[in-house]
Amino acid sequence: MGIGATYLRIVLSRWRLLSAIVVACTLAAWGVSTFYLAARPKFQAAARLNITPTAEELGYATHFVRGSTFDGGGVLLGTYGEFAHTRPVVAPLVDHWMADQARAASKDLPTWIAANSQPNPLSPSRIWAILNYGEAPIVPLREQLIAALVKGTTIETVEGTYLLRLSVEWDDAASAAWFANALSDAIIARAVRESRSSGQQLAGSLEQRLDAKRAALAATLRQSRDLKSSIGVVDVDRQKQSLLEARLTEQAQLTTDRATLDSAKSQVAALRRQAGGKLSSAQSVLEQTLAVEAPRAAGLERSVAIRQARIGQLDRQIASLGGYEDRIKALDDQAAALQQEVTALTERVSFSQTDNLSNGPRIQLIERAVPPLTRSSPKVFLNTALGFVAGCALAACALLLLGPAIPREATVEVEVEAEVEPETRASADVHPIRPPAPAMGRPIVAGNTALARAPATVHHLFPHPLPAPVDGATYAAAELAAVIALVEPWLGALPTQGTIAVGALDDAQAAQWLAQIAYAMVRDRAPNLRVVDATRPDADRPGGGPAFLYLGATDRDALDRLPRDTYLLLAADGPVSDELPIAAHVVRFHG
Repeated sequence: MGIGATYLRIVLSRWRLLSAIVVACTLAAWGVSTFYLAARPKFQAAARLNITPTAEELGYATHFVRGSTFDGGGVLLGTYGEFAHTRPVVAPLVDHWMADQARAASKDLPTWIAANSQPNPLSPSRIWAILNYGEAPIVPLREQLIAALVKGTTIETVEGTYLLRLSVEWDDAASAAWFANALSDAIIARAVRESRSSGQQLAGSLEQRLDAKRAALAATLRQSRDLKSSIGVVDVDRQKQSLLEARLTEQAQLTTDRATLDSAKSQVAALRRQAGGKLSSAQSVLEQTLAVEAPRAAGLERSVAIRQARIGQLDRQIASLGGYEDRIKALDDQAAALQQEVTALTERVSFSQTDNLSNGPRIQLIERAVPPLTRSSPKVFLNTALGFVAGCALAACALLLLGPAIPREATVEVEVEAEVEPETRASADVHPIRPPAPAMGRPIVAGNTALARAPATVHHLFPHPLPAPVDGATYAAAELAAVIALVEPWLGALPTQGTIAVGALDDAQAAQWLAQIAYAMVRDRAPNLRVVDATRPDADRPGGGPAFLYLGATDRDALDRLPRDTYLLLAADGPVSDELPIAAHVVRFHG
């Protein structure tokens, strides 16, 4: 036998169990989706952003991802989109939304938070936390909303474009659209703010350097000015040039004076030599000439001495100025260099401020989110299909664990006793439903053991007779309400599942009155209730759904055919013995 045939034999040997597991999982998934998840639907709203990175950003991102399979543009999109998952972006939006909800509910924020912060002790999250950590501390509502928004926010990029899709899933459509648009606006604002902040930080650093250079320049200029003031000059070069020119002038004049002095001295000496042995008249002329030339020679000698002293003073000034010249030159050169740096930094600061405003990230909200018209979850069909798949997987696991079914060695025959009860008497008012239930009224023989019917059941009797309709046929609305008010505390809420049987012992009119009362009590709570008239020969047996079975005037044999779980309402003229096969609620009527 092949593997396929063997496996098929194993499956067929457990087909009932496998079918039950698959059907149970499928129905469980459908029931949870339909009755539990559908009570708290989710709505998804999406907004779209167009992000155009600058050349600097794209170049940096491309350099950052060099050697990997990512591209720079995708990294930038993911970076901007991830802003929506950060607490500094999400928390202010949650605070704003909570304030709007409180304002819409005409409450202050603490009152609204207190009204919506009632933890469910049996919630899956608390049970999971207790199982994992041994405790489940109560998380504030604000933190729960922040976590829910982060979890419900999805970022998607369109391949080959710079488009970003931001979707938010929330409990109501309007809030989902509001959060999607608010997160988009927050991403744009944060990206611009971060870009400007980085630009401002760079500009601030440049401005700090500029201020420091300006301060150093001012200190250098002040030192140079103070040094020049101490030596009494403003421009060292001009002062030195002036001193050199003055010295040259004095030196030239000294040379001339020396030559003139030498000539005068020679003439005076000659005159003095000629003065001896001359005639009186000539002597007189010589003395007169000598009297003129001798003072002149003395004056020239004093002038030469003065000019020599002046030249010496100029030499000392030039030498002194030469000592300060290096210091002044160094300060002037330092000031010139600082002035160049200040000029360059001023241009960089101005360019950085202008570039920061013009080269920021260009992000546009090209499509705002609108409240969705349909819910995004639960997807009943998808969940049911997943339940079917899970059922198949569980069935396969069960089949692997249990293996093929062991065939029975012998079967126990169960047969119904051949004894046939008498037919129900023919009556114009009683037409029992056929075929009767085989488990009712006749013992079942299993082997050699006879299983008899359970002991006699207890019947509930309404203590007072009920009023009949005034017209003797049917109750009016007011009469019906009054009768229901009498019997409802006694009967309670009639069941909306299973079968409700209404009849009377040998009194068709009482059966009609009681059926009108019972049907009025149960019809509004059981819209799918199926009414079966058992008095008709062609009446069908009640199926698996809720049914309202009208028996009319019946007898004990007909009641014996009813299922044991039937909710029986019975009208009787007097006390009912315990010989009825099932429990009954018994009422009486009077005219």
